[in-house]
Amino acid sequence: MNVAVDPTVTSPTRALAEFSVGLRYEDLPADLVVNAKQCILDSLGCSIFGSDKPWTLAVARVVEKLGQAGSASAFGMPLRADPTGAALINGTAAQGFELDDCHDQSMSHYGAGVVPAVLAVAEAFGPFDGKDLILATVVGYECGTRIGNTVSPHAFTRGFHPCGLTSTFASAAAIGKLLGLDVDQFVSALGLAGSQAAGLMASQYGAMAKRFHSGKAAQNGILAAMCAKEGLTGVRNVLEAPYGGFCSTYAAQYDLSYATNGLGTAFEMRHNGFKRYSSLASSQTSVDALRAIRETHGVTGEDVAGVLVETTEMVHRHCGWPYVPAETITAQMNLPYTAAVTLLEGNAFVDQYSDDKLRDPKILDLANRVEVVVAPDLDALGPHEMRAVRVTVTTKSGERFTHAQTYRSGHWKNPLSDETLKAKFRDLAGRRLTAAAVAEVEAIVSTLETQAAPAGTLGAALQKVR
Repeated sequence: MNVAVDPTVTSPTRALAEFSVGLRYEDLPADLVVNAKQCILDSLGCSIFGSDKPWTLAVARVVEKLGQAGSASAFGMPLRADPTGAALINGTAAQGFELDDCHDQSMSHYGAGVVPAVLAVAEAFGPFDGKDLILATVVGYECGTRIGNTVSPHAFTRGFHPCGLTSTFASAAAIGKLLGLDVDQFVSALGLAGSQAAGLMASQYGAMAKRFHSGKAAQNGILAAMCAKEGLTGVRNVLEAPYGGFCSTYAAQYDLSYATNGLGTAFEMRHNGFKRYSSLASSQTSVDALRAIRETHGVTGEDVAGVLVETTEMVHRHCGWPYVPAETITAQMNLPYTAAVTLLEGNAFVDQYSDDKLRDPKILDLANRVEVVVAPDLDALGPHEMRAVRVTVTTKSGERFTHAQTYRSGHWKNPLSDETLKAKFRDLAGRRLTAAAVAEVEAIVSTLETQAAPAGTLGAALQKVR
């Protein structure tokens, strides 16, 4: 069937539901199948690495105390829970070290909301084949990114965390597709997702709660879809309602055309990207620029007198504030810290955010000499260029080196190779799982479209801790 929808004859909310219900695996372009498998593998690597972090373990203890034993696996630990509990744990872990994928325009990380939900439900209520998992993932990303674009960046600038908002819709859409909801049920699932969408950006300054938002998105999406399937109705015009709708409530300005433009022909999932570094996406263009200066000119942190980062208002607001040590998240969300550690160590991956680094005097000293300012010419660029930077390093000998970076490594216009993404997975997963388990997970995901019932096998492999 033709899954393209004419948005002039239906509401944006219903258009997304009609598209999602009608989409078949056979309709997917080949590149989206590859992309979906990359998203799944990347999210699993992030979840495994984040599984032993304090925030994830706190959530896991609560799930265990609530007695939510069941048939879905918590990754990287010997715990099984009901699907909502497993999704909460695994989603928290996936967003647990700022490594998860990123859709730049909507400013959200959909893997942490979609993949834990899909695998938990598939493991508990299957069998579902690999094509089912891929299709559900695509639907989740497509709905989430489009809904996210309608309110971006205005929901963020108002203080809401996009992961808690739009990833809830993504999770609900993915599970709605997996469970075979009809159009009316799917509309309600989106409405119920909107009623649960939440998350505050103040968590970036020193609260574990930011990681929790993605876990809640995964969990709440399952609840939304399953309740809709059982007859619970949600707001039927959740996106476009002028009073109390998602867009009108969360954003001072919004554009509903993003929800439906090109729906069924131009897949917004293609604009999703991946992270090369363990920091917020808004600092990663600066990391690329600083690494280029370091490698091209032989500059190290000890040589630097000062750093000037010219960028957009969004980046300045998001991460350009002075660094004051608090929690791991504080450093990961802060551009001066990230710039300083990049110049000193040549990278901004997981080891650069270890506890012993957060108060390192050398890093603190250099971070205090990083200035972040808004450049009008960069601020005038479009939504896909919202993280553009121009970085100038001044050395103690008076030399000045400048590098401009428009798209971070991993942005869809500056993509990471499939082998680079697999190497990232092996690195992250290999820090927790046995070598055999790492290879098994990679093999299953790489051939997911051929797998008859992969969720249970994946769940077992993801618990084989070294």
